[in-house]
Amino acid sequence: MRDVFKLLESWRRFNYDGRSDVSDPFYGPPPIINDVIDCWAQEGIRFYSHPHLQNGISYHVMLPTDELEFHVEVRRSTHDYSYLTQEIVREGRPPRAVRVRVGKNGRAIIDQDADIVQAAKQVGLIELPVLFSFEDEV
Repeated sequence: MRDVFKLLESWRRFNYDGRSDVSDPFYGPPPIINDVIDCWAQEGIRFYSHPHLQNGISYHVMLPTDELEFHVEVRRSTHDYSYLTQEIVREGRPPRAVRVRVGKNGRAIIDQDADIVQAAKQVGLIELPVLFSFEDEV
């Protein structure tokens, strides 16, 4: 009976350890944002459904900063995000994931977290954590 209990306990830990209960619809390198837009706009499929939690940040995927820069809606001057730049250098990571709003109208924008993308670009971060928000229209 003790062996059965150990087996069930191991199975429960395997299913709830944060790695095995998250299933993304792909294996390999992450897709570009345009693929996520197409899946949502044309087929109504959310490419990402479960966020990962690592280092206190909840995110769907890590994407290149250069790709995120194309979807920034609001450009800010350097002094608007200089404090954030210093924080990224001090911590080695951004304070939160960049929220990308994806709409069924075929657009994806970064409006609230544009300062994170611009500060990361200035610091030289290669990739950033991204959290997708699927909406009807952006």
